[in-house]
Amino acid sequence: MRWILGRWILGLVLCGGLAGPASAFDPKGFAPAWELPWQEDWVTAVAFAGPKRLVAGNERGAILLYELPEKPGAEMPKPIRQFEGHTNGITKLLVTPDGKWLLSASKDKSIRLWNLEATSTKKGQVILDSKVRERAAKKAGGKLPPLVPPVDVTVQPADRTLSEHSEWINGFALSGDGSTLLSGDDAGNVLVWDRATMTVRTRWKTKGWIFAIAASPDGKQAVVTERIPLVFDSGRYSAFKVWNIAKTEAEKDLTAVVKESLEAAAYSPEGKFIAVGRGGEAEAGKIWIFDNDGFKKKHEMTGHLGGVNDLRFSADGKHLISCGRDTLVRIWNVADGKQVSELGKSRGGQFKDILHSVALSSDERWIAAGDMAGMIQVWHAKP
Repeated sequence: MRWILGRWILGLVLCGGLAGPASAFDPKGFAPAWELPWQEDWVTAVAFAGPKRLVAGNERGAILLYELPEKPGAEMPKPIRQFEGHTNGITKLLVTPDGKWLLSASKDKSIRLWNLEATSTKKGQVILDSKVRERAAKKAGGKLPPLVPPVDVTVQPADRTLSEHSEWINGFALSGDGSTLLSGDDAGNVLVWDRATMTVRTRWKTKGWIFAIAASPDGKQAVVTERIPLVFDSGRYSAFKVWNIAKTEAEKDLTAVVKESLEAAAYSPEGKFIAVGRGGEAEAGKIWIFDNDGFKKKHEMTGHLGGVNDLRFSADGKHLISCGRDTLVRIWNVADGKQVSELGKSRGGQFKDILHSVALSSDERWIAAGDMAGMIQVWHAKP
């Protein structure tokens, strides 16, 4: 066995935020709760900080925090806090296993840390219906009053900003035990951080741009995918490797097995499986699951129309959650590779309200996804 029991237990918190006894995950038991509007720009990243705190980031670098009610059916929640500082799109959001720290990666080439238990006296407002206002103003000659009042929020600056990267940071992952942070950029640089001190422990350089990164539960291994997305096929490059972090060397090169540009990657919480998803404008957003003991391909799953943008395992490792360009969240059975559930509705295929990111709450009662239309889709487990 590659992973010991203690690592497996710690790995249960991979689904985001403060750990607690996870409920039995029922892939067929989710129903729509809300569509939270945030029309400023694409919602590119979502994460849960504990059972009910939802964090979302957008293409303009803004980040909002929502406090979800105990049960669906209540009034639609509004943001209560804004995290201020990024100047370009948010690519990934992570929350430490204890639920105390939010970590963000961005196209502004920085990583920022936010203390979720901190207080702030700074106040601000967020406009959630900007697109509706713009359309209404045009029809009314610019004289129509705001349709929805701005939302008052607390504004919190970053506790720390890290600027070691020189290009967009697309790969960003935290180990299940919370000890190791990985980040990768469009210059091919992979940095390994000690999460407690946020100092760089080691680094390596790849040939291609970093597309996706996943960290093993114990922080000893990493999946790194690369790409050089040139227009002509002869100039394109993609790679898929499993790295030994301590040795900074590839333990296994799986590029020949999956000859695709892989935009999403994830480890199962106990570290037994690795999942990767094909991104981009592919005709079929395939997902592959590999055994992490021997790196043998277990399943090749097809269902998404267009590329897969994000992957997330359930806490018990029995199910895999995916989202993609087809505007749908799909849930798969890891044992047989079959799709068991589909959340959302088709909105006209890829290029129409693409889902960029998906998150599962720590109690596994909520699923959220951020889309290209500036909406945060939220589902709740049925009673």
